[in-house]
Amino acid sequence: MVVLALTMSMPPMIGRMLGAGELARIRVLVRLAVRFVVVWQLAIGLIWLLASGVVSELFTSDRAVSDVLGSYLVRVPLSYTGLGICMLMVSVCNALGLAMRALLVSVLRLFLCFLPLLWLGSQLGGINGLMSGALVGNLMAGVMAYLFYRQGIRKLALQD
Repeated sequence: MVVLALTMSMPPMIGRMLGAGELARIRVLVRLAVRFVVVWQLAIGLIWLLASGVVSELFTSDRAVSDVLGSYLVRVPLSYTGLGICMLMVSVCNALGLAMRALLVSVLRLFLCFLPLLWLGSQLGGINGLMSGALVGNLMAGVMAYLFYRQGIRKLALQD
């Protein structure tokens, strides 16, 4: 929810700064937002990690289902760090007028990072591997999205 609010509130600020030629301020704003997303999502992931055993036992008495839910809570919420960065970078790139870069981030996140690692994880480790694949895929996508943003902002800086 917080990441969604950031993705909606940052484009108007970035658009104003871009119009004023303040690329340095855009970089500072984006860096601050990325740090916030990382800290926020890691905190949520850590809470789920610590509570995973208790929560999974509260939802079901079936040991197999409890184990799968616990495994999910240990892995997948941590992956939302990368997903949040992707969402943020798509909004930022769109605000910077880099719509093709934003589209590329979205497409590559799904088809290069997420789906292949889901498949690989499931092949190597079943349901737990699937969740590990989601974790690795989303984290890789977040790094990729941030690198695409940095490349795009450097390109804009060279045009000025």
